[in-house]
Amino acid sequence: MTKKIIALFFAVLLCLSMMISAAAYTEDYIVDTENIFTQSEISELSSQAQMIENTYGVAVVFCIISETDGMSVTEFCETSYDALTDSPNGIVIAHNISEKVYSWYCAGQAEKIFTDAVVDNMMTLYDENESYFGGVKAVLTMSENVLKSAPLTQPTKGEEKPTEATTPTEPTTEFQRVERTLPLVVDRAELLSDEEEKALLARCEAFTAEHKMEIAIVTVNDLEGKKYEEYGDDFYDYNGYGYGKNDDGILVLFKPGADGERALYITTHGKGEMNFFETYREEMYSEMKPLIVEEKYNDAFNAYLDKAEYIMRPNVSPMWLFVLLLFGAVGGMLVTIKMTSKNYSVYKRDAQHYARPGSLVLKPDAQYDSFLYSNTQQVAKAKDSSDDNDSDSGSRSSTHTSSSGRTHSGTGGTF
Repeated sequence: MTKKIIALFFAVLLCLSMMISAAAYTEDYIVDTENIFTQSEISELSSQAQMIENTYGVAVVFCIISETDGMSVTEFCETSYDALTDSPNGIVIAHNISEKVYSWYCAGQAEKIFTDAVVDNMMTLYDENESYFGGVKAVLTMSENVLKSAPLTQPTKGEEKPTEATTPTEPTTEFQRVERTLPLVVDRAELLSDEEEKALLARCEAFTAEHKMEIAIVTVNDLEGKKYEEYGDDFYDYNGYGYGKNDDGILVLFKPGADGERALYITTHGKGEMNFFETYREEMYSEMKPLIVEEKYNDAFNAYLDKAEYIMRPNVSPMWLFVLLLFGAVGGMLVTIKMTSKNYSVYKRDAQHYARPGSLVLKPDAQYDSFLYSNTQQVAKAKDSSDDNDSDSGSRSSTHTSSSGRTHSGTGGTF
């Protein structure tokens, strides 16, 4: 009897272990050979990565290393994949901090989703964060956003394949809000000195704290094939900019270039649309443009912040407005009474009283001019055939829906 009970116990234990191994595809999502992270940070990052794999069927593993045993970083990622995860779809990213290089390896359908451009953008976010923890978190967050927009087309491990009569489920396209991991000043075009960037960041953070509305500055060298309007809106939405549950804020995007290739765009969302309406945005654009042409980038961005602070200044109390109007009305009445009490001149009905005798004589034959003929020529004004989004004809404003499905109001142009 005892032997049967022991046998049954081991059988149950074996079944449980098989269930656990089948459900847990990845053992370690974060590999930290340099002890950079605290245990709580590893736990938080691992939980986020596990949620991504459980939801989308793709393992995202990040390694921070300094040794590769003679292999390249790419070879290290490929060799380590099977040891780190048994998921058929996944990506292993490794950062060699001693050589200051990174690389990655994709398996299964992750290879089609995590293209070179996508991973380069992920690592740009990683580099721009002030801490390794913030950088890896930004990579995981962007991975989640990418997988939302490009879900797997085949069933993940552990799922049954649909029969031929089964209709595949349509992927959701609803925008999912993310937390911002980038700073309020992102100078990818490297137009600002470190001191200027820090000073602008301090002003943006102070403005955000005071007005409960984020204000941001972004410079880039490449719009990645998008129009400036699309790039600016997407950068705002997919990088988690905006304050509070409504993501209230304003962001200015600038791409440098030769004459006619510079792009400047101001996008707003939430309360930012109500506070920075079209007239104010066009004033911001007009004040920044000449400074940018002169390559006074720091002055241009400070002018943008100055204008934003001016717009958000406290309004005058209605009571004070009433008092000022009352004093103005009383003062006007007193001045009018004072002036009308003095008669400095007598009104003359005819102009002849003001003319000097003999000063104007008209001859009988010169009292009329004869109009003979006229010749009028019309020349059509040449039309500018270039697109409004690519011309130097001034700023262009609109309220529109971005790729995320959210409403933005923006003003921008090229010059």
